[in-house]
Amino acid sequence: MGDLFCLNRFDGCGVESKLTKSPLWWMAGKRKVFKSSTSVPADIHRVWEFHSKPAALETLSPPDMKVTVGDKNFKVSEGVSLMIWMSPKGAFIRFPWVSLFTDVKEPFTFTDIQTLGPFAHWRHTHAFIASGDMTVIEDQIEYAVPGWFIGDWLIGALVARQLDETFRYRRERLLAHSW
Repeated sequence: MGDLFCLNRFDGCGVESKLTKSPLWWMAGKRKVFKSSTSVPADIHRVWEFHSKPAALETLSPPDMKVTVGDKNFKVSEGVSLMIWMSPKGAFIRFPWVSLFTDVKEPFTFTDIQTLGPFAHWRHTHAFIASGDMTVIEDQIEYAVPGWFIGDWLIGALVARQLDETFRYRRERLLAHSW
């Protein structure tokens, strides 16, 4: 089992499976962190149930991203991967994206790590916090674009803007959802 796990000194996340590293990890630009928080009028268990199914990703993604989830029967669970197809805003091509789900602690948190996709690094932690009759949804995304400093210079600001727009859309959809 010693060969299956390695210390990835480039991502600062400690010990990870070799399978959790993007093929582009070696040419990662500067690591960035994006955070978002939304409070919804729903019980934590209902919020978890919604977020643990593939329909959530399709529902909460802007239509111009054309997100399609491969397995419609998928449910978030430890060590399971999910194939997603998507187009970044303005792109004419669809990218495959494979997420590996880790750190699953129902109904409080889960993390998806991109193992195949356009980023050199992507680690998205979803946290759900009960607060009276509300649930606070906290998202933290650690990401790096490929291409070292050149990738940061060329597309870093675009990616940051797209994340901001995507989570603004997501917040609107969450608040409009009939819990």
